[in-house]
Amino acid sequence: MKKLLLLSIALFSLGLSAQDKKITIPDLKAQFDLLNENEAGEIDPINDKEINKKVKFFIEEKFLNVEYTRNIIWDSYETFLSPFDRYHYHTYIVQVKVEDVDRLKYIEVKYNPNTDAIESNFEWNADIEDFEEAKVEKEAAAINA
Repeated sequence: MKKLLLLSIALFSLGLSAQDKKITIPDLKAQFDLLNENEAGEIDPINDKEINKKVKFFIEEKFLNVEYTRNIIWDSYETFLSPFDRYHYHTYIVQVKVEDVDRLKYIEVKYNPNTDAIESNFEWNADIEDFEEAKVEKEAAAINA
């Protein structure tokens, strides 16, 4: 059991050292400063043409059954800070037209301003004719063994 715990700690440490450069507090502040609050107390959506182009290209490359992208709407900004990790990303909701489907559909994508990367864990489900979040199988924790 002790060897398993030491192995887990070593693998965890290795994973942390192999990660991309962590974001800095000024990176977080810069993204936060992009947010504007309107008179109603709501946050105005971010509408950045370059990010929208990247999102559209990502959708065209990942989802081959999408005929076209109709709207790209900024939805939220999320940050995570801990002594060991930091990340942040913007979430966009993308309205798309899917081949052979009458109604428009929606895909959620995440934009990482630190790496300038777009990703999504949504997949097309032909049985229900809609996009759904991919199920991620979680491994049992070694501590429970």
